[in-house]
Amino acid sequence: MPRDTLSPDTITPPFFRHCNVKKDQRIKDLRARINALERPSWTREKGLFSLGIPEIDCQLPAGGFLPSALYEIIANRPIDAGAATGFCITLLAALLDYRKGRILWCLNNNATDAGEIYPLGLVQYGLDLSNLTIVKTTRDTDVLWAMEEALRSDTFTAVLGEVKEINMTASRRLQLAAEENNTLTLLLRPATETLGPSAAIQRWRIKTVPSHPRGFAAILNEPGSACWKAKLFRSRGGTPGTWSMEWCDETDHLALAAPVCDRPDRPQNTNVT
Repeated sequence: MPRDTLSPDTITPPFFRHCNVKKDQRIKDLRARINALERPSWTREKGLFSLGIPEIDCQLPAGGFLPSALYEIIANRPIDAGAATGFCITLLAALLDYRKGRILWCLNNNATDAGEIYPLGLVQYGLDLSNLTIVKTTRDTDVLWAMEEALRSDTFTAVLGEVKEINMTASRRLQLAAEENNTLTLLLRPATETLGPSAAIQRWRIKTVPSHPRGFAAILNEPGSACWKAKLFRSRGGTPGTWSMEWCDETDHLALAAPVCDRPDRPQNTNVT
């Protein structure tokens, strides 16, 4: 039989094939041990919450979001400040589905370009205004002070603060306070090209993408639901990733945005009376 017609199994002695299998298994076991060491202890904790998107949960180290940690949400561009704010709101609403409580929101007019809070929009995204406390300031130092005081007060289930700049020491203080007091802590930051180190367990960049109206919105040529591209570019013990997601009015939750080729066409009956 000519050599070029032989399969690898035919020309490889059984002994070497067996050795390769053992070597591959040892490498696999070693990688699993390294991953276990790199993952923080909180990956085994319970009480996680979710955005309801399994594709995201499976890449998070604990299989969901930890309600006692610091997360950093950053607008990809100045015009994406509203999208980054919306992503924070959906995280807060998702947490409240699992654990009721009060929320502190520290506004900083000099930090983001998202504008003023629109109460009806918060309600649409699932927040109860009666459980929301708002603090307004114009300095990062005041926001960070208010956040840390709130975290140590045992009053709030979640704390959100808008800051333009934060150093490693300040973020570490927030992360420790979030862990000690079992409080979700979100940092909402404006678009920036240079990011310093952070103690946040996850860092996200949020970008606005064109919406795709469906149903009567398509018939009436109205904009569709909010649609974002969320990039998890740092995840302690997890796997970075990028997802396109949109708000679903039918379920009042986020969902992965369907590829354009899979979206339903404009309804056939376009007669509106």
